[in-house]
Amino acid sequence: MNKLEEALRILKLLVEPLGGSIEPTLSILSKNDDELTESEAAQLRDLYNTAIDGFFVCAAIDLVFTNVSQIRELYSLEERYPGASLTFMKLARTYWTFKVILIKIISDHSACVNLLGVIDNNFAGVFFPSPGPFQPPKQLREKTMRTLIEQSGANLDVEDYIKGNFYL
Repeated sequence: MNKLEEALRILKLLVEPLGGSIEPTLSILSKNDDELTESEAAQLRDLYNTAIDGFFVCAAIDLVFTNVSQIRELYSLEERYPGASLTFMKLARTYWTFKVILIKIISDHSACVNLLGVIDNNFAGVFFPSPGPFQPPKQLREKTMRTLIEQSGANLDVEDYIKGNFYL
Protein backbone atom coordinates (compact mmCIF):
# COMPACT_ATOMS: atom_id res chain seq x y z
CA MET A 1 0.00 0.00 0.00
CA ASN A 2 1.49 3.37 -0.95
CA LYS A 3 1.41 6.43 1.31
CA LEU A 4 -1.64 8.01 -0.31
CA GLU A 5 -3.58 4.74 -0.13
CA GLU A 6 -2.69 4.42 3.55
CA ALA A 7 -3.77 8.02 4.19
CA LEU A 8 -7.08 7.41 2.42
CA ARG A 9 -7.61 4.24 4.49
CA ILE A 10 -7.12 6.20 7.72
CA LEU A 11 -9.37 9.06 6.66
CA LYS A 12 -12.07 6.61 5.60
CA LEU A 13 -11.93 4.94 9.03
CA LEU A 14 -12.36 8.35 10.67
CA VAL A 15 -15.39 9.51 8.68
CA GLU A 16 -17.38 6.32 8.06
CA PRO A 17 -18.57 5.78 11.67
CA LEU A 18 -20.45 9.07 11.32
CA GLY A 19 -21.99 8.13 8.01
CA GLY A 20 -19.46 10.20 6.08
CA SER A 21 -17.66 9.17 2.93
CA ILE A 22 -14.42 10.18 1.27
CA GLU A 23 -15.64 9.01 -2.15
CA PRO A 24 -16.91 12.43 -3.31
CA THR A 25 -13.54 13.99 -2.48
CA LEU A 26 -11.13 11.31 -3.77
CA SER A 27 -9.92 13.44 -6.68
CA ILE A 28 -9.33 16.38 -4.33
CA LEU A 29 -7.53 14.30 -1.70
CA SER A 30 -4.93 13.11 -4.19
CA LYS A 31 -4.00 16.67 -5.25
CA ASN A 32 -1.26 18.79 -3.72
CA ASP A 33 -2.54 21.60 -1.47
CA ASP A 34 -1.31 24.30 -3.84
CA GLU A 35 -3.52 22.84 -6.60
CA LEU A 36 -6.78 23.16 -4.65
CA THR A 37 -9.49 25.62 -5.61
CA GLU A 38 -11.30 27.58 -2.90
CA SER A 39 -14.31 25.28 -3.32
CA GLU A 40 -12.15 22.16 -2.93
CA ALA A 41 -10.49 23.60 0.17
CA ALA A 42 -13.95 24.21 1.65
CA GLN A 43 -14.89 20.56 1.00
CA LEU A 44 -11.76 19.47 2.85
CA ARG A 45 -12.65 21.71 5.80
CA ASP A 46 -16.01 19.92 6.03
CA LEU A 47 -14.24 16.57 5.84
CA TYR A 48 -11.86 17.75 8.59
CA ASN A 49 -14.79 18.48 10.93
CA THR A 50 -16.26 15.04 10.34
CA ALA A 51 -12.88 13.37 10.84
CA ILE A 52 -12.29 15.13 14.17
CA ASP A 53 -15.66 13.90 15.47
CA GLY A 54 -14.81 10.49 14.03
CA PHE A 55 -11.70 10.34 16.20
CA PHE A 56 -13.89 10.20 19.29
CA VAL A 57 -16.25 7.64 17.79
CA CYS A 58 -13.26 5.46 16.87
CA ALA A 59 -11.96 5.75 20.43
CA ALA A 60 -15.37 4.85 21.86
CA ILE A 61 -15.31 1.57 19.94
CA ASP A 62 -11.61 1.11 20.75
CA LEU A 63 -10.62 1.23 17.08
CA VAL A 64 -6.92 1.37 16.37
CA PHE A 65 -5.33 2.18 13.02
CA THR A 66 -2.47 -0.29 13.25
CA ASN A 67 -1.23 -2.95 15.62
CA VAL A 68 -0.75 -1.48 19.12
CA SER A 69 2.61 -3.24 19.30
CA GLN A 70 3.93 -0.57 16.93
CA ILE A 71 3.35 2.01 19.68
CA ARG A 72 5.17 -0.21 22.14
CA GLU A 73 8.22 -0.05 19.87
CA LEU A 74 8.33 3.66 20.77
CA TYR A 75 7.07 3.44 24.38
CA SER A 76 4.50 1.78 26.55
CA LEU A 77 1.23 3.68 26.88
CA GLU A 78 0.75 2.22 30.36
CA GLU A 79 4.15 3.54 31.43
CA ARG A 80 3.62 6.88 29.70
CA TYR A 81 0.19 7.42 31.31
CA PRO A 82 0.25 5.83 34.78
CA GLY A 83 -3.12 5.92 36.51
CA ALA A 84 -4.99 6.93 33.36
CA SER A 85 -8.65 5.92 33.08
CA LEU A 86 -10.01 3.36 30.63
CA THR A 87 -11.61 6.12 28.54
CA PHE A 88 -8.36 8.08 28.42
CA MET A 89 -6.49 4.93 27.33
CA LYS A 90 -9.01 4.23 24.57
CA LEU A 91 -8.44 7.70 23.16
CA ALA A 92 -4.67 7.31 23.62
CA ARG A 93 -4.60 4.00 21.70
CA THR A 94 -6.66 5.45 18.87
CA TYR A 95 -4.52 8.61 18.69
CA TRP A 96 -1.10 6.96 18.97
CA THR A 97 -1.87 4.27 16.38
CA PHE A 98 -3.00 7.12 14.09
CA LYS A 99 0.25 8.95 14.85
CA VAL A 100 2.40 5.87 14.07
CA ILE A 101 0.86 5.67 10.60
CA LEU A 102 1.11 9.43 10.05
CA ILE A 103 4.83 9.40 10.84
CA LYS A 104 5.31 6.80 8.10
CA ILE A 105 3.33 8.66 5.42
CA ILE A 106 3.97 12.33 6.22
CA SER A 107 6.45 12.77 3.36
CA ASP A 108 3.59 12.37 0.85
CA HIS A 109 2.41 15.89 0.03
CA SER A 110 -1.12 15.06 -1.03
CA ALA A 111 -4.04 17.02 0.34
CA CYS A 112 -5.12 13.86 2.17
CA VAL A 113 -1.86 13.47 4.10
CA ASN A 114 -1.78 17.20 4.79
CA LEU A 115 -5.35 17.01 6.11
CA LEU A 116 -4.33 14.17 8.44
CA GLY A 117 -1.38 16.30 9.57
CA VAL A 118 -3.70 19.19 10.46
CA ILE A 119 -5.99 16.79 12.32
CA ASP A 120 -2.98 15.48 14.24
CA ASN A 121 -1.68 18.93 15.10
CA ASN A 122 -5.03 20.25 16.31
CA PHE A 123 -6.07 17.06 18.11
CA ALA A 124 -2.72 16.54 19.83
CA GLY A 125 -2.54 20.19 20.86
CA VAL A 126 -5.62 19.72 23.03
CA PHE A 127 -5.58 16.05 24.00
CA PHE A 128 -1.88 15.04 23.88
CA PRO A 129 0.10 18.28 24.16
CA SER A 130 3.85 18.40 23.85
CA PRO A 131 5.64 19.64 26.95
CA GLY A 132 6.81 23.21 26.90
CA PRO A 133 6.29 26.66 28.30
CA PHE A 134 3.38 27.59 26.02
CA GLN A 135 0.59 25.43 27.38
CA PRO A 136 -2.98 26.70 27.58
CA PRO A 137 -4.35 26.79 31.12
CA LYS A 138 -5.62 23.39 32.29
CA GLN A 139 -9.12 24.74 32.91
CA LEU A 140 -9.38 25.92 29.32
CA ARG A 141 -8.03 22.61 28.00
CA GLU A 142 -10.50 20.65 30.14
CA LYS A 143 -13.39 22.79 28.91
CA THR A 144 -12.27 22.33 25.30
CA MET A 145 -11.90 18.57 25.78
CA ARG A 146 -15.38 18.28 27.26
CA THR A 147 -16.90 20.35 24.47
CA LEU A 148 -15.22 18.42 21.66
CA ILE A 149 -16.07 15.01 23.09
CA GLU A 150 -19.68 15.97 23.81
CA GLN A 151 -20.17 17.61 20.40
CA SER A 152 -18.83 14.51 18.64
CA GLY A 153 -21.77 12.42 19.87
CA ALA A 154 -19.37 9.56 20.61
CA ASN A 155 -20.25 7.12 23.33
CA LEU A 156 -17.33 8.17 25.54
CA ASP A 157 -17.62 8.69 29.28
CA VAL A 158 -16.48 12.31 29.52
CA GLU A 159 -16.25 12.26 33.31
CA ASP A 160 -14.09 9.12 33.29
CA TYR A 161 -11.90 10.69 30.62
CA ILE A 162 -11.44 13.90 32.63
CA LYS A 163 -10.98 12.07 35.95
CA GLY A 164 -8.30 9.79 34.54
CA ASN A 165 -6.63 12.32 32.25
CA PHE A 166 -2.87 12.28 32.61
CA TYR A 167 -2.58 15.89 31.42
CA LEU A 168 -5.09 17.52 33.77
